[in-house]
Amino acid sequence: MGTKVWYPNLSEGRSSVSRSIEQLVNQQVMRWLKEQQSSVGAVALHTREVQRPMVTISRQYGALGATIGRRVAEQLGFEYYEQELVHEIAKQAHVRQKIVASLDERSQSRIGSWVNDMMSGGLFAPSDYLKNLSQVIITLGRHGRSVIIGRGAHLILDPKQTLRVRAYAPVEDRTRYIARRDNLTKAAARRKVVRIDEERASFYQQHFKNDVGDPLNFDLMLNTSTLGIEECASTVAAAYKRRFEGPVN
Repeated sequence: MGTKVWYPNLSEGRSSVSRSIEQLVNQQVMRWLKEQQSSVGAVALHTREVQRPMVTISRQYGALGATIGRRVAEQLGFEYYEQELVHEIAKQAHVRQKIVASLDERSQSRIGSWVNDMMSGGLFAPSDYLKNLSQVIITLGRHGRSVIIGRGAHLILDPKQTLRVRAYAPVEDRTRYIARRDNLTKAAARRKVVRIDEERASFYQQHFKNDVGDPLNFDLMLNTSTLGIEECASTVAAAYKRRFEGPVN
């Protein structure tokens, strides 16, 4: 199975983005329904109350975590979800409902209970956005075989069924990359890198009460400047196979 990259052009107008996301969700739900129609898929999705294996990638801005995630999805034959897409689905009620409705009623109920427990227990901030975001990410986890970029997915999903990766790199290397990619001066690129790093740190503190770079939240920490994109992707794919599919020959 080839990789399906869920990534509409979010620079389009809002109505176009909304239509693009709804189309993508409809396509994915149809794929899941086809899986359920097969005997193996039906048993898996209607009897499994736990998450299926997943990969999440958290990253510093400019550390190429999303690029590595695409490569990992290609190597494993997984679905690939950009953080912008997951964010937009979480915001759109009718699209979010389609995603959650792709599971049976028992699984839907357990998702609601899990999210409520996390918020009432003080682990997550009790916000509507985080509740919606968690519902989307947990639903993707129930279907499994996916790579999710950012949005705190490594904190939302079951760590026993998730390979949690953190991509990082020295600020100087990230600055050079952003300057080249966005045609910025070095000073402007560095300001952008610092600003977005701070925004991401604030997001995690606000919603998860958590340090975005805490190594205890990850299974694999990758310095993308030292290893490079292809080696990082191969390392993640091999780690996933060894953990969830047995030793790699």
